[in-house]
Amino acid sequence: MKGILSWLSVAFIKYVSVNGRVIIFDPWTRTEGNNLCPFFSEDFESADLILISHDHHDHIGSASSLSKKTGAIIGGPDESMKRLIKEEGISPSQIVNGGSGYITGGGADLGWIKIIATPAIHTSRTSIAMGTIIQIEDTTIYHAGDTSITAEMEIFARLYPIDVAILPIFGIATMDYIQAAEACRLIKPKVAVPIHFDFCKNPGETLANFLKRCKAINPEMHVLKTELNTQYDLSEY
Repeated sequence: MKGILSWLSVAFIKYVSVNGRVIIFDPWTRTEGNNLCPFFSEDFESADLILISHDHHDHIGSASSLSKKTGAIIGGPDESMKRLIKEEGISPSQIVNGGSGYITGGGADLGWIKIIATPAIHTSRTSIAMGTIIQIEDTTIYHAGDTSITAEMEIFARLYPIDVAILPIFGIATMDYIQAAEACRLIKPKVAVPIHFDFCKNPGETLANFLKRCKAINPEMHVLKTELNTQYDLSEY
């Protein structure tokens, strides 16, 4: 398990592999209205792949601007990808699988990275919502997107053993910290990364409750006390 992981607010994650590949999950910058994020889209010099869980603005809002700025290709639900082509001027060549995206259970193999789309229970402007597993350089990362806990998490984790599980703990529109901690029991990751708690009334309390519950469930699992724009070296866990 290697690479550098950073949380950039809400569900926005940046991962840099050992070989320097830059993967971005669910980008939403200040350029597109996210005042919680420390960066504008113009601040990103490079990216190789942008992965979208679903077509809500706080998860897809900066996908087009970052792709156009960096040349990164985009992966995500098929109808959502087609909307980016039709409404936001993204070339089909900039989207995986020849512009078609993918559907839950499928994904894409780009040679240097494998993408697996997992079930999520949530709404979306277009297509279905999903989670995303990536396998790159002997590291497997699961970004749950927006979802409640699902029994399928255990199945996919058994098929693709998870090093890092990135899980929302917001409640209201996603699973809360209780469900997310139970999801860790199902997934059994080496590292759990709580996200999407900055919308909470009391983010610090929500995060502390998640950490406490995870420690009771599995004391050996490392749980990040996720801090904004902090670089986490996964080789240390």
